[in-house]
Amino acid sequence: MAMGKSNICVKVGNMYRTIYCHRDGYISCNGAILLKHYNSQELAEDLVSHGDIDSLGKKCSEYDRYSYGDYTVYFGRDLGNEDSDYRESEKLPFFREEYLYIFENGKWYVVCDYIPEGYQELTEELIALDYQE
Repeated sequence: MAMGKSNICVKVGNMYRTIYCHRDGYISCNGAILLKHYNSQELAEDLVSHGDIDSLGKKCSEYDRYSYGDYTVYFGRDLGNEDSDYRESEKLPFFREEYLYIFENGKWYVVCDYIPEGYQELTEELIALDYQE
């Protein structure tokens, strides 16, 4: 089984800011965390502002290695990797990982190969269906 890699994208003004997430991109995991813990423009922008992530947690404040799972782990800020800033474009990013999450107009949306309907609003009902490979 694949690791469920994903891209997380937030529309800021007329631009899309996108980061890569290495682990647990599944709707039942990262989708649920995004919907519950990053459910405002401010929280979503803060999440992507630190760049690409290894794993998504309930908080994106400074990483606490003793509370793994509660905190988002950033490649740059927490692991010291270079070239891990968010990418910005005027167009919605090309869907290139297994899951693409998009925050715009106050809501989260998801695109993945496992959802036959394609671009969908991320809801508790969709999370309960647990679309995976």
